[in-house]
Amino acid sequence: MKKIGIMSMQRINNYGSFLQAYGLKKIIEGLGHDVQFVDYEYEKCIADKRKKRSIFEKLIYNINIVKFLKKKIIHKQFKEMYRDSLMNIGVAEKNIRPNIDSLVIGSDEVFNCLQPYPVGYSRELFGKNYENKNVISYAASFGHTSYEELIEYGIEDEIKQMLASFKAVSVRDNNSFEIASKLLPSSKININIDPVLLYNYSKEISKYKILEDNYIIVYAYEHRLNSNEEKYIRKFAKKYNKKIISIGFYQRIADKNIVCDPFKMLAYIKNADFVITDTFHGSVFSIVNNTQFATIIRNSNKNKLDFLLDSLKLGSRKVNELTDIDILFNKKLDFNETNKIIEKEREKSIKYLNNNL
Repeated sequence: MKKIGIMSMQRINNYGSFLQAYGLKKIIEGLGHDVQFVDYEYEKCIADKRKKRSIFEKLIYNINIVKFLKKKIIHKQFKEMYRDSLMNIGVAEKNIRPNIDSLVIGSDEVFNCLQPYPVGYSRELFGKNYENKNVISYAASFGHTSYEELIEYGIEDEIKQMLASFKAVSVRDNNSFEIASKLLPSSKININIDPVLLYNYSKEISKYKILEDNYIIVYAYEHRLNSNEEKYIRKFAKKYNKKIISIGFYQRIADKNIVCDPFKMLAYIKNADFVITDTFHGSVFSIVNNTQFATIIRNSNKNKLDFLLDSLKLGSRKVNELTDIDILFNKKLDFNETNKIIEKEREKSIKYLNNNL
């Protein structure tokens, strides 16, 4: 039995970050290892690419004082729930540079070095301070970072040197593969599925019975849905007499904004009539539960979502025009081919972990 550390995004407050970290931990434990989560040291932000809303936009969005107060309550409840969920999987005090045999960096956007604070350009996410350990990545993503930006910000050579010390590099999307291939020999780079697809959550989901029915789930970060999208989704739900439920993120168009633990969230997804999302993990949650869904494609998510959906033969679930939502709701999806692909990818990923840990 080896001591394995996972350096991931588990402390980022969203369901995807939690479940990918939890899933990877369970898989590696299943291979017979002792697993702990490892924290990285935050470093400065070198390029904050978030779109900042003006004071006017913030005022307009929060002009309804009742909804504003409800949003604040949801935020507080989610933060408390997330803290408790982390403690349940052994994440409490910061665990910096523990005594381990191997370090697995990933999954999620651990290579997205142009992230804003608190992550910033953390070089420990590229193996710094672990040069004397066996270091690999698993299903890592560069997110919105491009190779040209690595050059622009003068960090290309440093990242190349750090990644060169990895025993093996695994990414989760083609964009990340192409960036890594410009830094390392392509023979050293693998593409593997996200841990939420790798692990089977059926045992965790089975503990919950969802009494709610006749609902659709909108799974999107706050403020990402524009007013036209909100109006269309509201009209769509009314047309089919469906309640709108948002889980984890406050949506002003939702009939119910729910806070629950990550596994109950998956149970809600499994029981839903339809899921509308614009996120990577919102799509993944739908896929692992074989729930009918539609994914809104944006410039900011196109790289990772195009690869995810196309590689799983689910390109037909992309929403490029809002009217596609109605079409996809009435076009039932057979997940049989997708499930077979996932099974093959699971075998490939477990082999990768076994060979390199």
